[in-house]
Amino acid sequence: MVKRLKIEKVVFENDLKPVQEYNLAKALKVPIITRTQLILEIFSMHASNIEAKLQIKLAELKYELPRAKEKVRLAKRGEQPGFHGLGAYEADVYYDEINRRIVSINRKLESIKRHMDLLRMKRRKYGLPLISLAGYTNAGKSTLFKALTSENVKISEQLFTTLTPTTRITKMDGKPVFISDTVGFIRNLPTLLVEAFYATLREIVLSDMILLVADLSDPIDELREKIDTSLEILSKIGAHNVPTLIVLNKLDLVDPEEASRKIDMLDLELPYALTSAKYGYGLKDLERIVSEMLGGFIRVEASLPYDGHGIKILEEVYDKSKIFNVDFDGKSIKLKAETPIYLAEKLRRYAVGGSFKILG
Repeated sequence: MVKRLKIEKVVFENDLKPVQEYNLAKALKVPIITRTQLILEIFSMHASNIEAKLQIKLAELKYELPRAKEKVRLAKRGEQPGFHGLGAYEADVYYDEINRRIVSINRKLESIKRHMDLLRMKRRKYGLPLISLAGYTNAGKSTLFKALTSENVKISEQLFTTLTPTTRITKMDGKPVFISDTVGFIRNLPTLLVEAFYATLREIVLSDMILLVADLSDPIDELREKIDTSLEILSKIGAHNVPTLIVLNKLDLVDPEEASRKIDMLDLELPYALTSAKYGYGLKDLERIVSEMLGGFIRVEASLPYDGHGIKILEEVYDKSKIFNVDFDGKSIKLKAETPIYLAEKLRRYAVGGSFKILG
């Protein structure tokens, strides 16, 4: 079939052992790649800056590392599609070279991370909430970002055109906010990609609110799966405690009756908004809901864990709230403050032992 259909490459859904790749390539006489390798190839096509390129190369090397010695051994048997160029290497030399490159890339990414942290600190001085757009790839995140910010971003029907965050200041319902467009999610996102892109995904974790964008025109089972997948990834990266609004986008492709039926079938537990980012439908309602969720100020009392994460939240409270009292008892941080509603929600989620109280 490969010869008859003139197939140039065969992609397998599951990861393969090097010996399996070798034998399949030998039998079919075409390169064999896995789903993970295909995703990396597509990512590589859309890497537009040094951070994205380094993250992709790191993921490629981490994928190659556990397979390196076996691939060298197999390459010495004879050149096969997908195994070119390895015969000149000794297995240990090839393995050590990959490790050396991983260490080098990690150092470069750490330097970029420090720079990004400095930019985040500068943003925090403005005292404005950060809203991140997240969701399944090709759901219309970049189109929504453009509609909300009037930013001239790249809009494409292809997958993974956004690989690094783009953050801009804009107004929603008349109130200034930071808004960030982030990398799109996919089903069964390989762990090595989550790890390699952690610096990028960290923008979502540090957000005050997430707009989880989904394509309402998808078939209902696919739509439900994509929302569930996105929520699972948010949980995996540690963003499950960030207040989240589901944005059901591409309303222009669905008639009102079908939209209503899908919403009923989804039975969403999280708040949602309906939009067509392409034509601007529903954006005013979206801004109103975001404004309500971010809200005004309320007085609260809470105890945070006395750890790195608790300290970070306390720093944010100091930046954006009026502090009445803070006590440290060695195990927790007890505080009373008048804080924005969106930040109060974060305090409620992270408070220990049911200590969160609204004081009125």
